[in-house]
Amino acid sequence: MKVVSVCVVMLVILALQACTVRPDEHRTNGEATTPVADSSSTIDYEVEIRRLEPLVARGDAEAEYQLGRMYAHGQGLPKDEAKAASLYAASAAQDNGDGENAFGGCYETGECEPMDLQQAIALYRKSANQGSAKGQYNLGRKYEHGSGVPLDYAEAAKWFKQSAAQGYAWGEYELGLMYDSGFGVEQNNTLALKWYRAAAEQGHSLAENNLGLMYDNGQGILRDTKQAMGLYRKSAVQGNASAMNNLANVYRFGDVGQLVDYKQAIFWYTQSVALDNAKAENNLGDMYENGFGTSKDLPHAIALYRSAAAQGFGGAEANLGRLYQYGIGVDKDYAQAITWYQAGIKQNVGDASNGLGTMYGAGQGLPHDDLVAEKLFRVAVAQGNGAGLLNLAACYFDGTNHPSDPAAAYALAYVAAGLQNAPSNAAGIRDSMRQQLNPAQLKTAEDLIGAMTRQSPTAVLDARVSIN
Repeated sequence: MKVVSVCVVMLVILALQACTVRPDEHRTNGEATTPVADSSSTIDYEVEIRRLEPLVARGDAEAEYQLGRMYAHGQGLPKDEAKAASLYAASAAQDNGDGENAFGGCYETGECEPMDLQQAIALYRKSANQGSAKGQYNLGRKYEHGSGVPLDYAEAAKWFKQSAAQGYAWGEYELGLMYDSGFGVEQNNTLALKWYRAAAEQGHSLAENNLGLMYDNGQGILRDTKQAMGLYRKSAVQGNASAMNNLANVYRFGDVGQLVDYKQAIFWYTQSVALDNAKAENNLGDMYENGFGTSKDLPHAIALYRSAAAQGFGGAEANLGRLYQYGIGVDKDYAQAITWYQAGIKQNVGDASNGLGTMYGAGQGLPHDDLVAEKLFRVAVAQGNGAGLLNLAACYFDGTNHPSDPAAAYALAYVAAGLQNAPSNAAGIRDSMRQQLNPAQLKTAEDLIGAMTRQSPTAVLDARVSIN
């Protein structure tokens, strides 16, 4: 099969594939899932209430805090936030660190009226300075998010370290996240693993998920799919929607020691979708669009893409752009396609950059412009997009925008075919290009491939142009 003529011949093929890049989900730094006080307990509540009430009557600060927690969480007693706040206030008045932290939580959440973030922070600080691991965690959390205090990752890390040193699972998790991301501390996979593991051993679901990701990606540790899946599952059964999606991804794509299992993938994606996880909505939409493990159901797929896009998930926006571009399950509408691709581009989604590039290359709803198309393909390549690599390869093979360079085109196609998210036709395009190279071009291509393993493909191309 000969690779022929203009770039657009390949564009139509490459834009038709759904955005199905396997997403690795770490928890974002939002505060919504972060508790201000520990609510876990395995005690006999009835016995504990009988023990605490006489101590509270005598003004014991620790007992006031403990009984306040039981009222706050409805543990053995009717839930009563006002009573809890009163007990926390009494405990805090006696300089009990955990009582101060819990009382601060009341002001942060509005259980104490009026809601007062600065009063909450003052109480967290007082608690933290007295050595309360919970207060240290909550004060660190405020610096981590710049909530009521200046954003200061180093200050957040300082408090998380103190909290983690006392074995508090939330402090351990947050410290692991700081080392994982390199916020406030130097990025360190070994320490990220250490602190995620410490929190995971206490059953912390977010830590279990992130530790699973490190095993899944071989980040600072040998890849171990079995360990990753076990950790995802532990987290998922605690209701972590991201872990459900990650577990589904392993079943969806398969891995070492795990065959593809679409039924299990659909099960876990569905569980995650029930918790409004946008990535899972997009991934489940892909399953229904393509009929993986289920009957094809385009209306259901489109509804899932729309739901994910409504949450601002760029992969779903790119998929909606693709459907409107080609009229898949909807009326062909280039204006809608452009709108959705542009939304995805704002989220740095390679499929969106590539998709809009194909529209410029084909003059679909936009003036035909090969230069803009190639620019967008290059953006997609920088975002790790396999289809963008192949479209850029087609431009180099056909001599669009610059002299034909079959060796460079083949090198790009070779790299694209080796990606985890490689388009289904990548290997065929690679092999077709190879057949058309002469020995000198093949030798040049092999050198380029080697260079592309060490630096970005576009950087190699640009260096080749400057040398030539």
